[in-house]
Amino acid sequence: MNKPPEPIVLAENGRFAVAELGPRVMLFDRGRTPSEVTVLLLAISTLVFGGFGAVSLFTAAGGEFTPRSLVTGALFLGIGIVSFRTMIKANGALHRARRTPLNTVAPLAVFDRESAAYIDGNGEMIAQLSQVRCTATGFGAAKLSVVTPDGPRVVARGNPLSGGLTHLAMVVNHSLSGPGSDE
Repeated sequence: MNKPPEPIVLAENGRFAVAELGPRVMLFDRGRTPSEVTVLLLAISTLVFGGFGAVSLFTAAGGEFTPRSLVTGALFLGIGIVSFRTMIKANGALHRARRTPLNTVAPLAVFDRESAAYIDGNGEMIAQLSQVRCTATGFGAAKLSVVTPDGPRVVARGNPLSGGLTHLAMVVNHSLSGPGSDE
C-alpha cells in the first residue's frame, strides 16, 4: 500500500510545524503536548525539591537529627521524585509528538503555490496567495493569523512562554515570496 509522501519540515515551534510538500506550504498542529516550558519547570522543581530534600535527609542522618527535619527532608525528596517522574513522561510525550509523521495529521492551512491559493483546514479556498500574508499577534505573539482581504483569520494559538509563533509566520511568508522578492 502506498503511503503519502512525508512533507519536509521547514520550522517548528512546540506542537506547530510549517512544512513543504512540492508546491504546497502547510501549517500543522500535532496536537496537545506539554510545552518545553513545562518540562523546564519540572526539571527545576526536581533539582530544587529533590536537592533540598536530599541535603535535609543527609544532614539529619549526620547527627542533626530532629523529627521535623527528617519529615521535611522526606517530603521535599518525595516532591522531587514525583517532579522527576512527571518530567520524564512530559519529555517522552514531546518526543512522541515530534516523531508523529506529518502525513498522518490534517493541516490547519495550506498555501498552494501551484494554484496560487490559500486553503483552510477544511479544504475551502479562502483567497489568492497574492492577497494573503501570515502574522503573529497577541501577547508574546501567541496567535498565528493569515491576513486576507476579508480580514485576519486566526489559524493557530500558541504559548507565549515557548517563544511565540513569529518565526513560523516569517517562514511561511518567506516560502510564499517569489524569487528576488524583497520580503
